[in-house]
Amino acid sequence: ILDGIRVAVPQAILSELGSLVDAKELSSLVSGLTSIDVEDWAKNTEYAGGLTETSKQVVWFWTYVRALGAADNQEKLADLLQFVTGSRRLPVGGFSQLQGFNGGQHRFTLAQAKHLKPLALPTAHACICTMDVPDYPDQATMHQKLDLTLLLGTKRFDEMGAED
Repeated sequence: ILDGIRVAVPQAILSELGSLVDAKELSSLVSGLTSIDVEDWAKNTEYAGGLTETSKQVVWFWTYVRALGAADNQEKLADLLQFVTGSRRLPVGGFSQLQGFNGGQHRFTLAQAKHLKPLALPTAHACICTMDVPDYPDQATMHQKLDLTLLLGTKRFDEMGAED
């Protein structure tokens, strides 16, 4: 990777950059942040399709996400982030700096999925950082569907149904 950077970036700029940032900071700038702050996520979320901060689906979603955060389950948080955004990492600046595939800024959005049946899996629109959430009958069902979504999202098509 360093050889590629040296080809693309003049030595004078690399020398100056080296005096401004260390290797870890440069890695974050290039690759994004690996640590997911649940409260930053919640603070930088929008709601659509009739959902509000107090909607049952929203409360249940944040209960699920906060439980992952409390268990310091960064792996599952990254799986969820990837499901919704297409990336396991955040841009520098966190959730307030999320970008869609067109390069424009798109906040994470939870949308009411009126087009989905109440027991369907949630769907994602990674190009605009949006997750459509069905009207689940209860919190346990929602959490089961989110768990299944994350499990299936880590498998290839030829692995479906295969024993681990």
